[in-house]
Amino acid sequence: MSSLRVSNSANEMVGACARPGSFRPGRYLRQMLATAYFFLVAIMASPIFWLLHKLAGRRIAMQTGQKMIRKLFRSHIAVMKGLGMLRLEIQGMEGLRDLRGTIIVSNHPSLFDAVLLIGNLPPSACVMRADLLRNPAMCGGALLAGYVTNDSGPAFVRQGIEKIRSGDNLLIFPEGTRTENPPLNPFKHGFAMVATHSRAAVQTVLIEYGGTHLAKGVSLFAPADVPLHFRLRVGERFQALPDETPRAFSRRMETWFREALETSEARH
Repeated sequence: MSSLRVSNSANEMVGACARPGSFRPGRYLRQMLATAYFFLVAIMASPIFWLLHKLAGRRIAMQTGQKMIRKLFRSHIAVMKGLGMLRLEIQGMEGLRDLRGTIIVSNHPSLFDAVLLIGNLPPSACVMRADLLRNPAMCGGALLAGYVTNDSGPAFVRQGIEKIRSGDNLLIFPEGTRTENPPLNPFKHGFAMVATHSRAAVQTVLIEYGGTHLAKGVSLFAPADVPLHFRLRVGERFQALPDETPRAFSRRMETWFREALETSEARH
């Protein structure tokens, strides 16, 4: 899950706003309001989630924590739509309502992907970067929801298998970071190790986004071409073959994603 960090460089914001033909004050104000809303609510909610995690511990089911995060992200999606900042198309997501013990994998074109997926998927344990546990806007919810960090090697695989076997869904971005070379970065193999060892099904979800706002290397303060247009599309479901290695399965999944995204781009 990519870090939602705000740059502290004033020059970055000024430079982004000064691009000719890209800055419209009213539209930019709505963009900043949406950004401020997300971080304000997250920073207010995170200490509450942290206290619940510390005081209640195992008495609060992790799926309950996941549902709370989902409601928080849904509220942000609603605000984005209400401000005219977001146009979201969803295809096939209703068929995943009863998904359990499944690895959900998706491509990762923008900083907004985790919000969109967690807000629309059934409760899932998200795989996230460890440094998010030091992020005051994210750590409380991540602890309460039982999210998994991806930097621990064998421990990550073990935790992932435990989540799957307990009936949790596991949400993973196999690229490891936002897409730098569209349509897809090379996949990391951690998800495939969990899949081959747990024998879990792997459900694909495609995120189609043609914009640059919130993409890798683009400032959070850069004026956006709004509304941001995202399409979430449920793809095929896969299973690792009995004799398939994690590396081979990861490559098969990467090839499918690459072809699906290229075909979609050519069609639109």
